[in-house]
Amino acid sequence: MQVLLAVMKMVRSDLKGLSLVLKLSKSSRESFIWCRKEFVTMHWYQKAKKKSAILLTGMLLTSMLPVFVGTNTVYGAEVDNGCLAISGVGNVPVTSVERNQLVTINYTLDPSGTHTVMQTRDAVDIAFVADVSGSMDYHMNKNDSKTPIRLDILKSASTTLTNKFKTVNMGDRLGLIKFSSGASKVLDLTTDYAKVQTEINKLVADGSTNIDDGLAKAKTMLTASGTKPVKQIILLTDGKATVWTDENDGNKQKSGETSAANAARADADVLAGLGIKVYTIALATAGSDEIDLDLLQYIATKTGGTAYEASSASQLSAIFDNIAKTIEAPAQLKTVTLRQPIPAGFILAPGENASNVRYEAATREVVVNVGDINFPFDQDKIDLTIKLIPDTAAGDYPLQDAKVTYKDACNANRQFNINFGTQLSVSVRVVDKYGNVYIGNSQGELQRLRASDKQKQWTINKKKVAISDIHFIDTEIHSIVRITYKDGTTDQFDLKPTAPGTYELVDGNGKPISENGWHKGPGNLRLVSGSSTQLPSTTVYANDDFQGAYLAGYEISVDNGNWQSQTTNGVVIPDGNSVNFKTRAFTNAISGSAAIPIAGAVATGNVSLDSTGPMISWSHNIVNPTDDGIIYITATDNLSPVTSVKVWFDNKSLSISSSSSKMTKNGNTYAFRLSDVAGFDTAEKRQGWHQIYFEATSMGGTTTTVEAPEYFVVNPGLAATLKGMNYNTGDISDKPVSVAVVDEKYPVSDRTFGSHIEHGFTLKNMYYVIKQTSTTPEANGWKPLASKRLTVTTKTNTTSGTYYVFLKLIDSSNVEMVQQPLIVKFDTEQNNN
Repeated sequence: MQVLLAVMKMVRSDLKGLSLVLKLSKSSRESFIWCRKEFVTMHWYQKAKKKSAILLTGMLLTSMLPVFVGTNTVYGAEVDNGCLAISGVGNVPVTSVERNQLVTINYTLDPSGTHTVMQTRDAVDIAFVADVSGSMDYHMNKNDSKTPIRLDILKSASTTLTNKFKTVNMGDRLGLIKFSSGASKVLDLTTDYAKVQTEINKLVADGSTNIDDGLAKAKTMLTASGTKPVKQIILLTDGKATVWTDENDGNKQKSGETSAANAARADADVLAGLGIKVYTIALATAGSDEIDLDLLQYIATKTGGTAYEASSASQLSAIFDNIAKTIEAPAQLKTVTLRQPIPAGFILAPGENASNVRYEAATREVVVNVGDINFPFDQDKIDLTIKLIPDTAAGDYPLQDAKVTYKDACNANRQFNINFGTQLSVSVRVVDKYGNVYIGNSQGELQRLRASDKQKQWTINKKKVAISDIHFIDTEIHSIVRITYKDGTTDQFDLKPTAPGTYELVDGNGKPISENGWHKGPGNLRLVSGSSTQLPSTTVYANDDFQGAYLAGYEISVDNGNWQSQTTNGVVIPDGNSVNFKTRAFTNAISGSAAIPIAGAVATGNVSLDSTGPMISWSHNIVNPTDDGIIYITATDNLSPVTSVKVWFDNKSLSISSSSSKMTKNGNTYAFRLSDVAGFDTAEKRQGWHQIYFEATSMGGTTTTVEAPEYFVVNPGLAATLKGMNYNTGDISDKPVSVAVVDEKYPVSDRTFGSHIEHGFTLKNMYYVIKQTSTTPEANGWKPLASKRLTVTTKTNTTSGTYYVFLKLIDSSNVEMVQQPLIVKFDTEQNNN
């Protein structure tokens, strides 16, 4: 009768409730009668947080009423019908946002309700795998002896687990495996929970940590228990996996953290395939490096279990209680999903959202996959966050309700909405890379606010149309701002300085360079000026940042080299043909920091400079002084062409230059004859020692002069006359003729050029030849002439004939000169006629 009253109260308090019960189907009525019979055998029901208990019978009857149960979506307020439920709220902390700034939407889901468990559930086989390695004999905090021993914590807290199974008395079996360097079965699966606790209390710590073997032994225990029971493992450890068992090598125990962890992961993969869930418990102080939390998380997640951490007996006891409840009353809120419609132009903030947050383009919704929520609930509330970026024009955008859908613990589809009742207001605002803010409003005004204190610097208003977009053309520097108006037109503003308008360039002599061509180097570039802001003339300035304090200085680059700040000394321009140079102004106003100067437009120029004189050399060709000699001057320059050559002779008393029509040019060589020089017009004037002194000038205006004059000689050679002593030319002698060397001439004498003396040449040797022809004697025909006399007579047995007497003089410079021969005629018989 009490059951009937409970049903009547939950459905309706009048007679219609009774009629509803009476109209139940036969199977429903039979279930109703069964519930009455089973009421006295029901052990307990689970009650979630903050919810008051209701009668189990009422819960059961409510779950049978079709108005609450089924596959149709249920809207409206949730009722605690024993199937669990979720409610939720949301908020937007800031609704007035700037474009490209984060919009955060917060949600809080509140899982709640009760779930009933009956004795008729399947029994569960649980293998408790306990770490008894040597470290389990440590204090909880191994550096603090006041904290309890870890194995003692396990023994104390495990009573919660064994007592819970004893109290529930659902036929669940509990087995015990211990592991250290290896693992062994302590107690097979049993319902004698007190015996299990007794064996736990006997555990002793020693050895290393072989999680691999512990899980393997648990798998063997559970797979041997048959196929019907639900199979689960509770794994407790206080350290990292350091040992593993190599089944491929005779089950040898091997060391190595990496290999041991990988072996444990492989065990988890196998257990997951068998449907065996593993609950892992890390017994360690918070932040301890003694334990591999990643490994334990992997094992739990892979097998569908839960990873826990405990650092005290009370925490471990609570974990055991929670695991027991999960085993005793398995239940879930399944596929919990939150769907939030977002306004057009809003996107998920890149890199800001959790991995379970995605955008669904087809519905224009952000979908948050919460997943399954296990009962008992691990946390009171579930906080979710969506972070958006408004990538759109200015305006007000209503935020629609979020929708949360899920399946309750009775597998019914449920849904509720989270109402915001607000709108997101977006302004067109852009922050550059330096932190300066640009704001465009509906009146077409563009304002810039300084990064450091957000003080307004200037306002530009070119047209009275709302600004819908602001962006930077140069993504690296953020110095060119383009705005787009609502009507689709655009304006663009370059914040950099204009190119310099003036500068001073001087040559190597400090004279201004005002024309193209070659100039004496090196040059110097200085006094650069003439830059200004490029903002429109209608700009309204709010401070001096872009006016008097706008220009921070000028820079110069030479020959595409690094930029150098201009100083009072200027920048040197080196030698070269058409050396380029560039100038520009820079400002600190764009970045707002002297550490980040921004350069403006560039002015360019070039100049040809030469600071080194030509290379100069000379040579001569004087074969026969009477025929004149040729002087060659070779002048070259690596940069600018040679423009003039000048030559001086004999203490600069005589000269000739390339401007003279007498000097000819062939490539880099200038040539002239000595006779072309005024004062060398006759052979007599040219003979003897001479001083030569020369220089060359390039187009760059640089002259090279020989450091010291050089000397050359025009030597016609010695001269003399052969004279018959008792004979006149043309006579016919009837007797031998005595010939003497007379009228000797030495054309090259000593000559002084300032302090320099060149010595003349003297007679070195004389040779003669007497022959009857006038042809020049052969080289081997000459005979030394020891004195300056010789006698000419006829040949033996000859009474008449003509003889030519040749004389060769060699001076001290080895110049040979053959004199005109003396002709002697003989007739020794003329007086006999």
